[in-house]
Amino acid sequence: MSQQNTPTKRERRDAARAQRLEHEQAAAGVAARRKRLTQLGALLAAAVVIVIVAIAVSSGGSSKKSSGAGAGGALQGVAATKSLIGGIPQQGITLGNANAPVTIVEFADPQCPFCKEYTLNEMPAVVQKYVRTGKAKMELRLLTFIGPDSVTAAGVLSAAGQQNKLWNSADLLYRNQGEENSGYVTDAFLTKVLTGAGADAAKAIAGAGSSAVSQEIAAAKTLSDRYGVTGTPTILVGPTGGQLKTDGEGQPTAAGVGKLVDAALAAKGGR
Repeated sequence: MSQQNTPTKRERRDAARAQRLEHEQAAAGVAARRKRLTQLGALLAAAVVIVIVAIAVSSGGSSKKSSGAGAGGALQGVAATKSLIGGIPQQGITLGNANAPVTIVEFADPQCPFCKEYTLNEMPAVVQKYVRTGKAKMELRLLTFIGPDSVTAAGVLSAAGQQNKLWNSADLLYRNQGEENSGYVTDAFLTKVLTGAGADAAKAIAGAGSSAVSQEIAAAKTLSDRYGVTGTPTILVGPTGGQLKTDGEGQPTAAGVGKLVDAALAAKGGR
């Protein structure tokens, strides 16, 4: 017959201590998990706030960027376009005296918001100082980096160039630019822009698919590849018929373009 040993007082105390420690460790684990969940919840809440703020900022910026006919409203900027370009000789893609000693080539996408920024804020000073005075002429080479609305707009703008209204139409389009690839470049929108620019809207829209327009846009792409153009707007300047250069400073400015024009003029012995 076996004899069952009775735990001593010390053994009972040690067992109770071990059980208490086990309970304390379990409780500490629960608390730690709760703390981690609380922290995770706070992080998720902060992330949600950041996303909401970003959406609000984006929406606010977009509404500011889109105005006029491109946002479904009335055509804006007709008088400003006439004031900027009116009275300057224009032929096809060229604005200015055909015999000007310096050529400024602008590569632009009709939907590009940075092209709009350059057109409205920097280009007017270039036009006034160099194009109106006959020192330089500008060529507009249309690219279609952004998407379907770019293709549609470029075709119609190029067709307007056959009426010698490319620069008027492009300037007015930028003043009424809508959201990228939102489908805003409709016949109705283009009719407003072309009519405001003094072009025959129906003729330009019909001519957008012509071989002449296709060749002009292809030529722009070929020239952009030759000079390694990877974004819009890109401005190249050089002596007429010679090699073109860019200031390499990213978003072009009137000051940067002016330096290139002055250098080209100096190289030809005149200012």
